[in-house]
Amino acid sequence: MQNVKKKPFPILKILVVQAVVVGVLAAVLFAVKKVAPAEYETLAKQYVDVAQNEAQGKENIQKAWSKIKAFFVDENNKKTTENAGGKDEDANGNKYPDNCTASKYVISDNICRPAKGNISSPFGYRINPISDKLSFHTGIDIAANAGENICAAYYGMVEETGADDVFGNFVKINHGNGIETLYAHCSEILVKTGEMVNGGDKIALVGSTGWSTGPHLHFSIIIDGIYCNPAFVIK
Repeated sequence: MQNVKKKPFPILKILVVQAVVVGVLAAVLFAVKKVAPAEYETLAKQYVDVAQNEAQGKENIQKAWSKIKAFFVDENNKKTTENAGGKDEDANGNKYPDNCTASKYVISDNICRPAKGNISSPFGYRINPISDKLSFHTGIDIAANAGENICAAYYGMVEETGADDVFGNFVKINHGNGIETLYAHCSEILVKTGEMVNGGDKIALVGSTGWSTGPHLHFSIIIDGIYCNPAFVIK
């Protein structure tokens, strides 16, 4: 008599399916817990903007974010991994703060000048016009008329907007790959957190809010948490 193979017991299949489903649900819940409730609106807005951009034939967000990169370079413009944050000194021997660097760098996209006007205060140590004490200036000031346009320097997502005692009304944009820009002392903010912007898009208006002696734009470039001299990329 021929032996007949017994079919696997149905309950085994059920248990396997249940285990897979539970595993998937656990993974989803684990991922969801990483996102704070306050961030859901921002994320939703981001994905809506991505869909709208694609529908309008704009560049895919992943491609746009991956194309911009920052590289620290030596005096011959050769790529280096060195970033001298906190180790630099100015001509008078004043040590730079830990989150600032004089290291030269390049960014792999042409900058859109954030405002029209001359640089009225450079990056580095200066006598603060408000406190009249020596302090480190983490960006450059561009003198401009009140109400003039402030534009995004590069493609990116508005990471934060708000009001600060020192910076007044400000906008912070995340450009991906560790690159951020800050626009301060605005009279009016024209964008919202989570909004995608292209380089050159109007994001705010020049003002004199916060610690300011007159209308101007304070502009900072931050790479991996380190404030860098914008003069290396702004002609």
